[in-house]
Amino acid sequence: GPLLVDLHGGPHNCWAPHADPVHLYHQELVSRGWTILALNIRGSDGYGEDFLTAAVDAWGEGDERDVLEPVGALVAEGLVDPERIALTGYSYGGYLSCWLSARSDFFAAVVPGGLIADLPSLVATSVEGLEIAHEEIADADRRRELSPLAHVDAVRAPTLILHGLADDVCPAGQAEQWFHALRTRGVTVRMVLYPGGSHLFVLNGRPSQRADYCRRVVDWVTGHTLRPFGGPVPHAAPAPEPAGSR
Repeated sequence: GPLLVDLHGGPHNCWAPHADPVHLYHQELVSRGWTILALNIRGSDGYGEDFLTAAVDAWGEGDERDVLEPVGALVAEGLVDPERIALTGYSYGGYLSCWLSARSDFFAAVVPGGLIADLPSLVATSVEGLEIAHEEIADADRRRELSPLAHVDAVRAPTLILHGLADDVCPAGQAEQWFHALRTRGVTVRMVLYPGGSHLFVLNGRPSQRADYCRRVVDWVTGHTLRPFGGPVPHAAPAPEPAGSR
C-alpha cells in the first residue's frame, strides 16, 4: 500500500509512540489504507549525546541514509508500493524533505512545512540564526553545500510548500526561495502561506489553519500517488504551470 514518511523537526526533537493533536493527517491517511513511517533519525533526542550530535556540521549528508535505507528496505520486502511513497516534514523535517527530494527519486509527492531552503540566508534572518551557525553548522562553506537550493536542479517530485507567514524561526523567505527555484525549473509546485502563522502555528495557531494544513497534506499526497493504470512514477520534470498559479 501507500507510504507517508514524516520527518520531525528540531533537529533534536523526536517522535513519541502515540498519537498527537498536530499530525491528525496521520489518522486520516491510515483510515485510507496508508502506512506512516515516523523515524527517529540521528540527531533525535532520547538516545544519548553521541546520537544527538551525530549530524552536527552534516545536516542532510549525515542523516539522509537513516531515511532512505528504511524506505528501501520496506520496498525490497514488498511491504509498500514503490510507486506510492510520499514525504513530509516540518521545520528541520521540512529542510530534510527538500533535501531528500533532490537526493532520491523514491518520493512521488513531497510536502515540506516551515522549511529551510538556504542556510546562509536563514542564519542571517532567523531568530535562531546565531545558534544554528554556532552549534549546528559552523562553517559558512558547509552551510552553502548543505542547503537544498544547492541541489535543487535534481528535484522532480510534485511539491506542496506550507509555511507560516509570520514565522521568525524559519522565515517565509525560505519557502518563497524554494517555490521560486522549483517553479522556474518546471517542477509542479504550490505554496500556501498562512497569514499570522508563527513557526508553531501547526501546534497552537488558529484551528482553521491547523485543519487546513492537515487537509492539504492529505489531498496532496493522495492526489499525487494515485496511479489508476499502474504506471511508473514520472522522473522527468512536468510542464510548467500557468503563470500566476500559486
